[in-house]
Order: sequence, then C-alpha cells, then structure tokens
Amino acid sequence: MSKIDRRSFIKLGSAAVAGAMVTGCSASAPAAGGKIRFVTNHGEADGPLFKTVLDKFAAKYPDIQVDWLDIPGGDEFYTALNTQGAAGSLPDVFYTRTFDVPVFASKGWTLDLQSLVDRDAKEVNVDDFFPAQIAQMQFKGHLYALPYDFSNIAIYFNKNMFDDAKVPYPTDSNWTWNDLLDVGRKFIKKDGAGITSFALDMYVWNWVFHGNMFGWGGKIWSDDFTTSLVNSESNLECLKWFISARKEGLYPEAGAMPQGVNPFAAGLLPMAFQGSWATNGLRKAIGDTFDFDVIDLPRSPSGGSCVAAAGGAWGIAATSTNTEAAWVFNKYLTSTEATNVLICEETRSVPGRKSSLPRWNEVAGSGGKPPANVAAFQTQMDRAVDAPYPPYWQDYGTIYNNLLAPLISGPSDADPEQVLQELDTELKRIIELNKDSLG
Repeated sequence: MSKIDRRSFIKLGSAAVAGAMVTGCSASAPAAGGKIRFVTNHGEADGPLFKTVLDKFAAKYPDIQVDWLDIPGGDEFYTALNTQGAAGSLPDVFYTRTFDVPVFASKGWTLDLQSLVDRDAKEVNVDDFFPAQIAQMQFKGHLYALPYDFSNIAIYFNKNMFDDAKVPYPTDSNWTWNDLLDVGRKFIKKDGAGITSFALDMYVWNWVFHGNMFGWGGKIWSDDFTTSLVNSESNLECLKWFISARKEGLYPEAGAMPQGVNPFAAGLLPMAFQGSWATNGLRKAIGDTFDFDVIDLPRSPSGGSCVAAAGGAWGIAATSTNTEAAWVFNKYLTSTEATNVLICEETRSVPGRKSSLPRWNEVAGSGGKPPANVAAFQTQMDRAVDAPYPPYWQDYGTIYNNLLAPLISGPSDADPEQVLQELDTELKRIIELNKDSLG
C-alpha cells in the first residue's frame, strides 16, 4: 500500500479501455454490459499496469466499457470519495483501503457483495484470500470489497553498516524487540547528553503500531467495537518500552532527521521499520550505494506476534446503476491473472491472493536485487493479527494522532498512563456517537 503526494491525473478515454461481453460468468448470473466508472489512487508509475489489465479485460468482455480515472494524491482522493459518497455519486468500482471498508459500508456507500460472492463462490474463491484480509473487508459479517494487495512491516538493514561495525546480521525470524534493541545499541552514539547516531528509522501510523500493542497482549476495542479496551496494563507496558527505547536512541524523535530525506536510503541509519510496499522504492533510491536485506518484524518480549496488516481493496458503489457489469469487472480486477500484473510484476506489497505468491516470489527474487530475503513479508503474513477495523476508524485516527503518536515518536513527554486514560475517554465518546452503526 503506497502513499503518493503528487497531484497528477491519468484518464483513459472510453475508446482505449472499451470492455466486453460477459461470457464465462456463472450460469445464474444475468448478462452484463454498458459503461462503468473506475477510480484508482495510485499514480503515474502504476499507469501501464492498469492499462494492461484494462486491455485484457476489454478483450474478454467487449460489451462492458470502463472509463478510468486515477487520483494519486491522498488528500484529493479522500476528498473526492467523501464528497461523492455523501452525494450518492461514487464511481461504480473504486479503490479503498481495508480500514476504510467498514467506514464506507456503515454509511451505506458501498454494496454488500456477500450474495454475489456466494453466487459466484467458485470463481471468487475466498479461500485464496488471507484470513486477516477477509476480516478487514467485512462489515457485520458480510464482504463489502475484494482484495488488491496486503501490507505488513519488517526490518530492513544496511549490510555495509553492519559489516563496518562488525555486527552480525540479524537472522532469527523469531527475534524480539529486546533483541533488536541490543543490536541497535551497537550503533547508537552520544555526544554528552545528546544522541548523534540512531539505529532505526521508525514511524507510528496507527494500524502499524497497533501490531506492537497486540504483540504485548493489548487490544484497542472489543470484537464488536462497542467497548474501549485501550486503557490496559498491556498497552501501557508496550508504550513504556518504546518511549524508553526512543529516549535511549533506538530511533530518532520526530523532526530530528533531515526533512525530505529517507534516512535509511541515505545511509544515515542501519535499520528501518518499513513496509512491504517499500522494496522497489528502496531499490531505486539506494541503487548500488550499499547492499541491504530484510528480516521478520520482531516479536514482543514475551513472544507475541507484532505483525499488523492492512491493504488495498476494490469496492462497488451502492448507487451503481450497473451492478452486474461492475461485479464482472471487480472479479476480473481481483483475479489471479490481474493480480499478477498489478502487484507481482513490480514487487509492490504482497498480493491479495495466495495463488499470486509464486509469481510474486519469482519476480521479487529475480535479478539478484536486494533484499535477498524479501519473501519474509509474505511468510510472516501467516502470523498477522486478524484485527478488523471499526466503522469509526477515521474518527479514531484523529485522536490517535493527537494523543498517542506524539507520545511514541516524541517530542511529547506526557505520562503514558494519563495519555491512555485520555484516549480511553475520547474513544468511548466516539463509540457513543457511532452506536447506531454498530448494530
């Protein structure tokens, strides 16, 4: 899952992406044809991949015409979706992230796909999806989207810096955060009271950092999202560990590194807490400056899995006037054939279908390009926490960014116990405001 800031638009005219007749559909499915609108959030680099998929779809289904618009910028994309969702004018098929699926579903913006999935069960093949992703694409037990990719975090490391410091490479996939801190201490340097060299590039997006809280045994909310569980001893211990590690110099405080510079790619830090989507970008940014590899995300000190996951998916607007054509397109868009093109050929993130993993591994490991252990991202997906997101995810994100993120990344020196109490109060307020959507 990538986050792109550029303001650029890619639009294919209907003549370039004409699509086709529904031959090959389930016998019980009605015929599909006509025009649908399709919106992505990816950027110019992915344009040729979508063009390839749209051309292949056109060859199979010439009676379905797809008008494609890409909105790469995060702010403009969400502004467009929220505006069109409120107005009842969302595109027929559009990109969504798994943590947005319950948000849009609870507002009645997206189509409940469960009956269509059940009807075309063999073709859709839900067993080919990761369990954690299925949980995240559901609302009240029904699927509201089909998968694109799935992302998780691991630890990249600069082999040259490890060699120069005569520090052995991390190789144990079951290492813990305490083990990582021990390795990091060999790179941390201080000048008087100040820290001049850090060990780990770290960021604290909410869904990412939740994995650490889960690993420590904590939870954020109850399984039905109706009760706040964030103010717990497990979460407090997790926060204390990372605050202490930050103050020791494991990772720099927010704003401590040069702006606009990737500190790992620039060789300023030996390790990076980074996502599966970053491989290609790091390859291009680093070039032959140094060699690097990746190792599984550490476990908590007690051995709990800290792997959180989120991904991209494709939803269908509840207001679509051509649901069957949108469904035919969505099935093809999330097929193994299309996933191999969109995800595997560029080694971006982890494919949303297990059947695409062989191709992903083949491409990711070809050409002798680092990281040699890139398969760690897909193998550790087996221990990703099945943590679905609530309908109030966007509201929760605001209070997380205001209260918790500054505590973990700095510069806040607030009492973590007090911050958890404040977060708990705010989360209870949000739950109360959203109780009608929880059912």
